[in-house]
Amino acid sequence: MDLAQGAVMPPLKELDPTASPTARFGAELRKFRLAANLTQSQLADRIGYSKSRIGNVERGDENPTRELIELCEKALGLEGELLAHWPAISGKGMPDWYRQWPPIERKADQIISVAPLIVPGLAQTEEYARAIFSGEPDATPQQVEEAVQARLERQAIFVRSEPPKYLAVVDEGILYRPIGDGSVTRRQLEHLIVMAENNWFSVQLVPYEASCTAVLVGPVVLAQENGVPIAAYVESALHGRVIDRPEEIKRLVGRLECVRKAALPEYLSMQRIKGRVAAWS
Repeated sequence: MDLAQGAVMPPLKELDPTASPTARFGAELRKFRLAANLTQSQLADRIGYSKSRIGNVERGDENPTRELIELCEKALGLEGELLAHWPAISGKGMPDWYRQWPPIERKADQIISVAPLIVPGLAQTEEYARAIFSGEPDATPQQVEEAVQARLERQAIFVRSEPPKYLAVVDEGILYRPIGDGSVTRRQLEHLIVMAENNWFSVQLVPYEASCTAVLVGPVVLAQENGVPIAAYVESALHGRVIDRPEEIKRLVGRLECVRKAALPEYLSMQRIKGRVAAWS
């Protein structure tokens, strides 16, 4: 019997929207369905799918198709709220060689990012990410938006009840490098200041006067679980690759340690970031 007929429904299973892009979509679908006062059966009837299919998608047990998402949007009177999750679910907003990395990132309980030129992706604001992707040669507006949404979806790991420990080691040049217009860079630095108020989020600057050149090689992200490195992602100008061979990870950890030793302590790093923001004022 449907809700409209007064039936008592069993309690809904609690969802974890941070588990994966699919789980995040499922939680959003449930939220909008309940707001429309529809049961799973009623929504299924409206879009021509089975109740079990809707249930599987809401629980994050099954990836939705783009057709299912579009039909749900129409049935629920939405205007793109659900479809915004499609790039992350499909992986369309990221290249083939990158797609294996986000699941590793979600598994990790500690992440270290080293970035020589820009703020690393997990710490970027939406407008900063959009400016980065818009600068790619031949990027279409649709490709840019898909890439931005996929990047924001990765940041869902920080809304867990127990987010991973995160350290961004960045070159001091990010304070002065214009990304988009000046206000985009300023708001990005303000975002770092706010994020650093969380005990799981840290930023360290490698100052201009540091002698370590390891940071100049390219972006690196190291994922750890229970204190043990499990994989790393290394990016170049053309593509990136995931590294999980122990001997390669060992060499990479040595390079990261060199960079961290050259970096300023967190409190001095934050002083420089705040000083740069204040200079804009």
